[in-house]
Amino acid sequence: MDCSIVYYISYKTGYIQRSLTKKFRTMSNITVKSGYAAVSPQDLCDKFRRAMKESQLVIVVGGLSAPGDSSVMDVLSGYFTRERLEVGSSKRVVNTDGDDGYLISTGEKYVLVLPDDPESCERMFGAELLKNIRTANPPGEAAAEPVVNHTVVFAPEPDDSTAERLKTKHRASLPVILAISLAAAVCAAAGVWVWLALGSR
Repeated sequence: MDCSIVYYISYKTGYIQRSLTKKFRTMSNITVKSGYAAVSPQDLCDKFRRAMKESQLVIVVGGLSAPGDSSVMDVLSGYFTRERLEVGSSKRVVNTDGDDGYLISTGEKYVLVLPDDPESCERMFGAELLKNIRTANPPGEAAAEPVVNHTVVFAPEPDDSTAERLKTKHRASLPVILAISLAAAVCAAAGVWVWLALGSR
């Protein structure tokens, strides 16, 4: 099954692409054929139309929290209405932490809408979901490495180890330093007082 991915007003595109790529490595029945980025409702419709022509599975990432007419579900609903696409089934993909996703079937094709969050995408896009789109590997079948041929080139991502070091390297603020110094002075004074009091007995 060919798959196309459309990133719609998605701010964590690179991280999500990496997360989904890890998932695709375990699936021999899905080949990522193309990837697109859309920055407006009209742009999403154009990219979605191209993706639907190319692939049986179209994954749209992002836009679930977008306001009003920019909401990905509003844009797709309008597209389905204009193109007179019949919805065979529509299922909510529950996200335990954030926006829920949606799995829609139309004819022989599937549309999967996922939130703009790498951890949520990794959690939601698994074997249970694939049972609903009949692309999971049969029991005992070895998972082969799919051919990945993206038409969108993403910028290099920051090194995780560097990012973690930056997150954990905090400098103490001036009030904290003063409070620690004051506490140390009080402890020292108390120690001297106790020593003098014991010495005078």
